[in-house]
Amino acid sequence: MGETKRVKIQSIEQSSIHRKMGIAFLIMSLLPIVVMLYLVQFPLQEVLTPAWVSYIHWLIFLMVCASLTGYWLNHRIASAVSSMTKDVKAIVEGGELSKIIVARDETQEIGELVKTFNRITKDLEQKITALEQSKRLIQDLFQKVGTAITSAEKIDNLLMLVVEAMVNALEAESGLLMLQDEEGQEIRTKLAYGVHRELLLQLAVKNGEGALGWVAAKGKTLAISSSTPDFRFDPAEIGAPYRSLMMVPLRYQGRVLGLIGVINKKCGHGFSKDDELLLENVTDQVAVAIENSRLNANAEKTYFETISALAIAVEAKDAYTRGHLKRVSDYVEKLAREMEFDQKTIQMMKDGAFLHDIGKIAIPDSILLKPGKLISEEMEIMKDHTIIGENIIAPLSSFKELRSMVRHHQEWFDGTGYPDHLKGEAIPISARILSVADVYDALTTDRPYRKALSHEVASKMMSNEAGTHFDPRVVNLFFKVVHGVGETHRFAA
Repeated sequence: MGETKRVKIQSIEQSSIHRKMGIAFLIMSLLPIVVMLYLVQFPLQEVLTPAWVSYIHWLIFLMVCASLTGYWLNHRIASAVSSMTKDVKAIVEGGELSKIIVARDETQEIGELVKTFNRITKDLEQKITALEQSKRLIQDLFQKVGTAITSAEKIDNLLMLVVEAMVNALEAESGLLMLQDEEGQEIRTKLAYGVHRELLLQLAVKNGEGALGWVAAKGKTLAISSSTPDFRFDPAEIGAPYRSLMMVPLRYQGRVLGLIGVINKKCGHGFSKDDELLLENVTDQVAVAIENSRLNANAEKTYFETISALAIAVEAKDAYTRGHLKRVSDYVEKLAREMEFDQKTIQMMKDGAFLHDIGKIAIPDSILLKPGKLISEEMEIMKDHTIIGENIIAPLSSFKELRSMVRHHQEWFDGTGYPDHLKGEAIPISARILSVADVYDALTTDRPYRKALSHEVASKMMSNEAGTHFDPRVVNLFFKVVHGVGETHRFAA
C-alpha cells in the first residue's frame, strides 16, 4: 500500500501544470460543492422563510459562478505558463535565441517573467555573437601567426600581427609601432595598420616633442580622449585631429625602444583602464621580441661578415680567380635589376653570388689549385663544395633563399648538374642566374690551363648550351643586358 501511494504522488508531481491546478481547484472546491449539493437537496422551506430560501439560492448561484470564474482564471494562468514553458523549451533546444516570447496572459508577474526571459535571451545572443567574433578573430590570429612564423621576415610579420590584433581587440580605428633610432634622438613609424595607415607611416618626431615624443622620452603610458583632453599636446600631431589616443612605451631593461599606440576608439569617449592594461602587457612581450631580433640580427651580421672574409680568403688562394666574386656579383645584380626583382631580392642575390664558392674552403689545395683538369675522383670531391657552402651559411636563419642559391648554382637546366639533379623551373631562378654569370666570368678570364676567351667565343659556347646547361631565357637576356659589362671588364683587365 505504501509503495502504491508513493507511485501516485510521483505521478502527480510529474504531471502537467493543467492537471496540477485542476486537482488543486478540485480540492479547494470540494467542501463548497458538497455544501451546495446538500443545501439543494435539503427542504429549506420547512425551516426558513421564503425570503431566506431565495437568498440561499442566490448564494448557491454566486458560489457556482465564483467557482467557475476561479477555474477559468486558473486555467488561463496554467495555459500561459504551459505555453511559455513550451516556447522556452523550443528556444533552448532549437538555439533560436532571437525568437521573442509573447505573453499570453496579461497578469503583471507572468508578463514581467516573459520580459525578463526575452531580455536574458537577447543578452545571451549578443554574448554568443561576441564570442563567435572573438573565435573568428583568434582563428584568424592563429593563421597569421603560423604565416608569420614560417616567413623569412618573422619579426616584421609578427610585429604587424600584434599591431593589427591590438587595433581589432581594442576596437580602434588605427594603430602604429614606432622605434627609436640608434642615437635615441628620434622615433619613426615602422608599422601601421587601419584607417590612417598611410598618414601614420610618415610620422617621425623628435624624442620629447609632442605626445608621441613625450611617451618615448618619459617611458610612461599616455591616454587622451575628447572627454579628458591633455592641453600640453596638439590634437593634430599625427596629421589629423584624434578623438582618443593611447600610447604605451616599449621598455626593455630600463631602455625605451619605441612605442605602440592605438588611435580613435570606435565606440565610447576613449580607451579604458582595461584597454591600457592589455596594451601594456602586450608591449612588454613585444619589447623582448624586438631586442632579441636585434641581437640575432647583429650576430648574423657578424657571422655574414666573417664568412664573406673567408670567401675572399678562398678566392685569394688562386691568383687566377681574384676578383671573380665581385665580377659575378655585379653580373647577377645587373641581370636581377633588368628582371625587375625588388631591392631586397637583388641584395640577397648579390650576397649569394659573393658567397657561392665559400664551400671551397674545405676542398684540399691539391684539388682546388690543380693547374690541369680534375680526374673523376677529384671532381667528386670538388662537387661537395655546394653542400659544404650551404652548411656554412645555414646558421643565417634569415638567408633561406641565399642558401638555396649556393647549393644549386651548379645544377644544369636539363637535370644533369649537381648536387640534387634539379631540372628546368625546379632550379631556383637565383641559381639559374648565378650559373650563367659564374660560367661567363670563368670563360672570359685567364685560367692555368687556358687563356681568357673573347666575349664572342664565350657567348657562342654558352648559347649552344642553352636548354642543356643554362635556362635559355636567362642566358639570352644575360648577353643582351651585360654585353657592355663584359666589354668594360676586358678593357679594365
